[in-house]
Amino acid sequence: MARAVGGRIWYGAWVPAYVEDTIAAVATAPGVGAIAVLRVSGREARTIASRVVRGRRGSKLDLKESHRARVADLVDPITGETVDEVLVLPMLAPRSYTGEDTVEIHCHGGSQVPRLALRAILHAGARAARAGEFTERAFLNGRLDLCQAEAVADLIGAANETAAAVARSQLGGLLSTEVSGLREAVLDARALCEAHLDFPEDDLPPAALADLRSAVADARLRTASLASTYDRGRLLRDGIRTVLVGKPNVGKSSLLNALLGRERALVSEEPGTTRDFLEEPAAIGDVAVLLCDTAGMRPASDRVETAGIDRTRELVNAADLVMVVLDGSRPLDELDAQVLSETEASTARILLRNKSDLPPAWEASDGAGVRRRVNGGDVAVSPPIIDVSALAGTGIPVLCEAIRDAVARGGLEGPRERPVVTHERQHAALGEAIGFLAGAEDLLTGPEAELEIVALHLQHASSALEALLGLASDEEILDRIFRRFCIGK
Repeated sequence: MARAVGGRIWYGAWVPAYVEDTIAAVATAPGVGAIAVLRVSGREARTIASRVVRGRRGSKLDLKESHRARVADLVDPITGETVDEVLVLPMLAPRSYTGEDTVEIHCHGGSQVPRLALRAILHAGARAARAGEFTERAFLNGRLDLCQAEAVADLIGAANETAAAVARSQLGGLLSTEVSGLREAVLDARALCEAHLDFPEDDLPPAALADLRSAVADARLRTASLASTYDRGRLLRDGIRTVLVGKPNVGKSSLLNALLGRERALVSEEPGTTRDFLEEPAAIGDVAVLLCDTAGMRPASDRVETAGIDRTRELVNAADLVMVVLDGSRPLDELDAQVLSETEASTARILLRNKSDLPPAWEASDGAGVRRRVNGGDVAVSPPIIDVSALAGTGIPVLCEAIRDAVARGGLEGPRERPVVTHERQHAALGEAIGFLAGAEDLLTGPEAELEIVALHLQHASSALEALLGLASDEEILDRIFRRFCIGK
């Protein structure tokens, strides 16, 4: 959506002109429910709300007292019709989510009453809020920094307890505090450097040069340490990318449905039903998993299937966990050998013998694995092998435990006291800061320290950290972040 022209500088940030508007939206999810919450926020929030709410016997409602709920009738100012009996809760600036005057109106749920209530508020002069606009205003008003704002969306979208716990720690400022500390360290080093620039006729004492070199090196190491948490943080937030792979008709799609507990993938006895990959988030206990069903690996019959199989190989290479599905009711063959060979180098791999509800065609020897001659070559299946039946649902709890074990071995058990980086934007900003700090460190280890250039590198490093927190962000970055939010948040 196009932004309004104009704006102002406020607390060091550029505030676009549209924040002068008063916005409104339904803040609760659509669908049947006991209540719905409408949120009105902006300079005219109380004025607009007073146009649509009436006290008992039609009296004007006093909305001057913050955080005091009142029972009222909500009336459309255009039609004069009463929409619903509501609860009105004013929250005056700065004691609101957005940091500006906000009025919440609680009405009955469902599809029609919230829609009519919102229409009445828009008739009274409010503008329909964009996705994420309430949180964006909280950021612009200094209620949240950009890391905390991103955590709001993560908390709403959390699919399991682990993801929610990570988002709560970010929203509580765990990451922001760490980044702010890094920024302070860089600013201290920069101040030390620029203090000597004010007296260019004096040589930098060796002790002062050593202090500056140590400060820059320490800031770089701390920043690199935080950046190194990105892989773990990404998996904690998005889930372990888990790829189901095998030849056609071994039951990959049925297994996906069994793990999800619902029919998500199309299942057919005809081989090659899955021509492209299918992704679906799932919660395995307290572990977030992104399950991916793939095209069966076999000699392709057409260009579409070839593309699907190529995509399968790409997904296997990028997976955090690979689950190889074998058909226990049929002898192992060359396609099984190919699948096992192509997944052998995977970081984490679980072998599944599906269709355990049928008589087995091959056995897994404890500790020794299975070796079968296939066209003059060997097929090696190393233990442990988990017996499952996607059709009967047997073995699924054992498989879930194996997934949790794989997660634990990868150090992804859940949030710890140390902050983690969860977004690519955050990781990229830290990488930029590391690059400038490394450049400053290299200059300081040379025979002659060029303090002007060192100071410039430190300035760029601090700017990168400020962008991470949102202390310096352009409108395009803000758009990319907040349009991921739902309307009403």
